[in-house]
Parts: sequence; C-alpha cells; structure tokens
Amino acid sequence: MRRLLILTAVYFGLIGGSLRADEPTDAAVRDAVARSLPFLEKGGVEWMEERGCMSCHHVPFLLWSHRAAQSHGLAVDAKKLAEWDEWARKDSLANRYSFKLPLSDLEKIDVAVMPTAVKEKLNPIVGQTFATAAEFLAKLTPLLTADELQAHQALLIKTSTIGENWPNRNGGGLDVLGQLLLGGHAAADDSTNVGFRGGVVDLMKQRQLADGSWLPGNQFATMRQWSLPTANQATTMWAAIALAKYDARDQQPQKRSEQIERAIAYQRQQPPQNENREWLATRLLFEHQFGTSDEVSKQRQLLLDARNTDGGWGWQNEVLSDPYSTGIAIYVLAKVGGDHSAVFRDARKFLLMSQQADGSWLTPSKNISKTTVPERLKVRDEIYHYWGTAWAALGLLETLPASGSSTTAIRSSKS
Repeated sequence: MRRLLILTAVYFGLIGGSLRADEPTDAAVRDAVARSLPFLEKGGVEWMEERGCMSCHHVPFLLWSHRAAQSHGLAVDAKKLAEWDEWARKDSLANRYSFKLPLSDLEKIDVAVMPTAVKEKLNPIVGQTFATAAEFLAKLTPLLTADELQAHQALLIKTSTIGENWPNRNGGGLDVLGQLLLGGHAAADDSTNVGFRGGVVDLMKQRQLADGSWLPGNQFATMRQWSLPTANQATTMWAAIALAKYDARDQQPQKRSEQIERAIAYQRQQPPQNENREWLATRLLFEHQFGTSDEVSKQRQLLLDARNTDGGWGWQNEVLSDPYSTGIAIYVLAKVGGDHSAVFRDARKFLLMSQQADGSWLTPSKNISKTTVPERLKVRDEIYHYWGTAWAALGLLETLPASGSSTTAIRSSKS
C-alpha cells in the first residue's frame, strides 16, 4: 500500500512540492516557462557573442520571450534585458546598408558579360557595405578604367543593390523586424526607442513588393520547403500584423497605412494553405486584426480542427505534435480571445509533459524539414530546438491571466 501511495505521489508530482502536467495549473505553467528562460538566455547570448548576428534564429526570440515573461510577472533580470535590447539596436543600425557585392553573386556573372580580369579588379570591395549609390560608385570608380566602368556600372549596381536578392539584410530580416515590434522591443511607451521603432517600420515598408506581399526570409524561409505560396502568405500576414501594432498610432489611429491595405488586398487574392498549421494560426490572427467576425470564427475552427489527439499541433496533416506548432497555435488562440479553456488545458498537458530536463522543448527538424541529409538535419535540429522552446514559452505565457489577475487552474472539461 505504501509503495502504491509513493508511486501515485510521484505520478502527480506531489513529491518536491510541484504539480505535474496532469493538473496544468497556472503555477505549473509559470514554473515551466521560468525553467525555459536560462536555456533561451544561453542560446541567445551565445548567438550574439559567437555569431555577432541578430538574424535569424535566436536574438529576437531571446528578447521577445524574456519581455513576455517579464510582463506576466516572472522574474527577469532587467539589466540584462536592457543590455540585449541595446545590442540588438546597435546591430540593426550598423547593418542598415543599401549596397553590397557578394563574391557568390559576382562569380555568377557570365565571363562573356564581365571578363575575369574585371572581376578580379573588384576584389577590394567584395563583401563591403555601402549606405548610398554615390558611396558605392566612389569606391568602384578607382578600380576600373573609364570604359570598364561604362560597360559594367549598371550591372554592378543591380547586382549589389539590397532588395529582392538580399531581403534579409539591411537591419535584420522581416522575421527579426516583425518580432522586435510584436515582442515590444520597440514599445511605443519607451521614449528611448521611438526613433529606432520608426526605423524598423520604415525598413519593413521599404521591403514590400509591388503586389503588396513581402518575401520570406530567415524563420519564414523554412516554409519554402513546403510551398512558396505558403511562405509568401505567412510572411505577408506576420509583417502586416506587426506593422499594425504601430499603424498611424500618433495621428490617425483608425486609419490603416497604405502598406497594410496593400497587404490585405494581396492576401484576399491568395488561395488558402490549410495544410500548414503555422499558416492556419497566422491567418486566424490576421483575420482577427483585419477581417470580420465570421471569418475569425471560420479560421478559428479550422485551427481547432487541426489539433492532434494529444492536445498539440503538428506542422501539417498527419505529423506528430511539436512544441513549435503548438506554441504558435495557443499563442494565437489566446490573442484572439474566446473560451479555449479545454484546448489550453490539453495543450498545457502536452507541453508540460514534453519539456526537457534543461527547461527546453525539442522540435525534431525531420517533422518540418523536407531534407533527409543528416548534416542538414543536425543543424536544423539546433535551430528548431531554440525556436520550439521560444514558441512554447510564448504560447504558455499567453494562457496565463493578465499580470495582477488571480491565479487559477484550467479546469478539466470536455472539449
């Protein structure tokens, strides 16, 4: 009998003073998120120190997750968060250039168009960055003869211009910029960030294509593996949602910007990509922001119907649940509101039971990536490990009451 009682106590997490996922209380959720923060800090700081790069995998999620945890009353080192914010700002501002001649792009130019001898003369500026066309030409002119400059100037400017060929440069990719807005890094009530926030918004607007869409890059680029329409739509919806957070805030809060109107028009013309769970969640948030209540209800049901029996979501149909997809789903459902207590209960169970000993959540890249090359899967495992942990934490935080509200358990009920 005593052995049975001990096993029962262990199963329900009574030993050690904490509850297991079988009773997914707010306290258990807070504890799970708190245990994930050191993992997110370690990976994000290493990315800054070893890669010196804000884009594309780690730093925005580091900022977003910690700021979200802070807003929900979890203990966060404010000094460290301020230092990470400052690092991200400086990195973004330092990389806002308009021209860069990559060696890979130079080598792609046919020798019949540009002789090897001319290419070799350009070695001193390969990889350098320039803010303006005048600055780029000033460095280019001494390297070539007058005839060579006349023959190749237009092609070199086209090849070096940051735009559709290099959508992820110039201050951060769209995922970086959008997350800085959505995560409150450039919060409107922070006077030190007003100028930076305006620059982020301007960069996002500059990258919008003529049809109203934005090209996928970095995190969004992973969806290229499934279909380009899915990636373009998800990118466009997330970008519009991020911009809407600051759209005409100071002067005409009820008026949408031209960029958002064009993005909405683009999205309305696109076929649905319902097989992709991130697309479903993003579409629901998009309709909540810009659509009708009927469309919100429709998209909400599609996302709910996509759940697996374990309470989580997989990347697409007939794929095992993972923390990445599940975190995004419950984050969005919480943002759009409504009674999702049973859904959140089951998702909490899935996430709390699947959390690793180090506080992280694993998302196997084989469940998302189409590649079967072991080396590529190993690299992507690290990336999805971090992204999955960040989205699991963000999603769980959104299921909590607002800071200052009473803490309660999500009651068991039939879905």
